[in-house]
Amino acid sequence: MRYLLLILVAFACTVPAEKFGSHGDEITPKSAISIDEFLAQVSEEENSFKVRGTIEEVCQMKGCWMTLRNDQGANVRVTFKDYGFFVPKDISGSEVIIEGIASEEVLDEDVARHYAEDGGKEYDESMRNTITFVAKGVLVKES
Repeated sequence: MRYLLLILVAFACTVPAEKFGSHGDEITPKSAISIDEFLAQVSEEENSFKVRGTIEEVCQMKGCWMTLRNDQGANVRVTFKDYGFFVPKDISGSEVIIEGIASEEVLDEDVARHYAEDGGKEYDESMRNTITFVAKGVLVKES
């Protein structure tokens, strides 16, 4: 009886595992850094990262890009490796884990205008300065 009680208490105290929908290559949530840690490390040189953040915006045409933003307003534009997968268009505000290659970049004006149009925004010259992240895999946290 005592063992049964211990098992029930142990079971009740376990934290349920996070559940994610997966897109692209299979990745795991293990070792993901925060968006702020990522922003402190990213540079003009391409490097590999695994980042946990919240989606601000998703391309409403196809789900072919998304943006992540930290509390200070830094913007990270995420596209998908080889245009090989998309994410659902209705996941703004969801927590995600992304893994891939990132760098600071100045976008071509036509590309920046295209992103503004897809996001339903007016183009602004400041949109050219961005951090680009080419994700090979994306995990979207399920509610």
